[in-house]
Amino acid sequence: MLRERHVLMVAAVLLLAHVCVVTFFGNAASAALLSDLLQLGLGVLVLVACFRASVRSEGLARSVWRLASVAYALWLVAQGLGVFIDLFPGSVAALWISNLLFCFWFAPLAMAMFLDPEHEVGRLDSLVALDFVQGTLVCIAAYLYFFYLPKAEAPGELAHSVWAPYFVGYGFVAGAYLLRASLSRSRTAQQLFGRLGLFLALSGCVDALFYYGPGRGLKTGAWFDILWSAMLVVPLVIASTWKSAGAPALEEGTPRREKKLHSELFHLFYPLLVLFMSLRIARERLGLAAGVVFFSFMCSSARLLVTQTRLIRTQEALRREASHDSLTSLWNHKVILEILNRELIRAERHGQSVGVIMADVDDFKKVNDSRGHAAGDVVLRIIASEMAAVVRPYDSVGRYGGEEFLIVAPDCGPAEIWELAERIRCSVANSSIVAGGSSLNVTLSLGVATGRLAADSEKLLAGADSALYLAKNGGRNRVEPSAGRAASAGSGSSSAAQSSFWL
Repeated sequence: MLRERHVLMVAAVLLLAHVCVVTFFGNAASAALLSDLLQLGLGVLVLVACFRASVRSEGLARSVWRLASVAYALWLVAQGLGVFIDLFPGSVAALWISNLLFCFWFAPLAMAMFLDPEHEVGRLDSLVALDFVQGTLVCIAAYLYFFYLPKAEAPGELAHSVWAPYFVGYGFVAGAYLLRASLSRSRTAQQLFGRLGLFLALSGCVDALFYYGPGRGLKTGAWFDILWSAMLVVPLVIASTWKSAGAPALEEGTPRREKKLHSELFHLFYPLLVLFMSLRIARERLGLAAGVVFFSFMCSSARLLVTQTRLIRTQEALRREASHDSLTSLWNHKVILEILNRELIRAERHGQSVGVIMADVDDFKKVNDSRGHAAGDVVLRIIASEMAAVVRPYDSVGRYGGEEFLIVAPDCGPAEIWELAERIRCSVANSSIVAGGSSLNVTLSLGVATGRLAADSEKLLAGADSALYLAKNGGRNRVEPSAGRAASAGSGSSSAAQSSFWL
């Protein structure tokens, strides 16, 4: 494939050749065909440059350049039909299709306003697919509004009565690009939307000169065609130089997030266009207008439902992430303490007691040092699963920190909390973990305490923590209460079933 500089050199040659054709063959019969052929060549170069820019880019930039490639592919179809009309001037259908595509080739570019700079990964999802359907409805409504209903002076051309709405819509697209560039906090979005917005604004001005200015009434092959060719060179330069001029630089510190409200406002653009054009269509064809509005409403409703579903899923994920430990899926430190305070308040009101178990994995550092931190994470997940399986349904297990766990057991006195801790100890001690082909035995040291008053939560935790250290100093793999005798390391071990895990 040609390199970018070669593409620019070929474009310069074609533009110079177009100037020569207009200068020396402006009044000849072959001038229109030569002019269209040269512009067709420039269009091919623009399509190649946009495609290569999409290959070099990532994320948002890749999606924008892909949409630009689709837009110029439509333009090439229109230009190819223009060459066909030059050779066979009697084809009315080709003239209609060609003018329609020439007027609305930029519709795919308008879809770039819907892309999110922070989450775009270079592929289309269901939301963008719905936006594409909405864009298709805009094209259908535009065809009815600008070509089917009005009475034009020549077949396939825009009627004078719709010139003003056409340029208003064109200006909306260009203005939306520039607005998106000014509101975005992404450097890539700023450069992409800024440059393409300026190009669309300039292209709209050239179109206005053709309809309202000195280009009005000129035929293909006249001097005004040089401006059309220049409008092809501009995006060609932008796409060819994108890698060096448009690549985002690394920013220091935490990047600022773009406000989502600004991005979501652009999704109202297409439905509003459909509604505006349907009001005019309804005067002549009420059924057609109703059908277009109905399908546009269905697309907007489906997009709203998809967005709402994703929002609910995100809220649920954030709620779980805020309350659960990411490694073990147990309650995190903050939530397990809140549960303890809540259970103590309930116990104080009903005259009951709450049992607390502080558990710590014995010699856990040796597991990390000898088998790696990945094996240590698996050990913690297995222990968490074992404890969650042993406790009662209304007990709460949380990761207190590191390899420490906290179990809150409501309505448990000293004897009941002792028995529960012993069951947990035996279950973990009898579990066999096979890591790297060798067996690994893991034990717990546990400290237990009971309390009845909500004001004594800190004392209750301190008592369980002190009992845990007594269990550590007493030989590990044992249960130690804040007051009373310790459980033997081997007591009750035969009553628990042995389970095995493999890593």
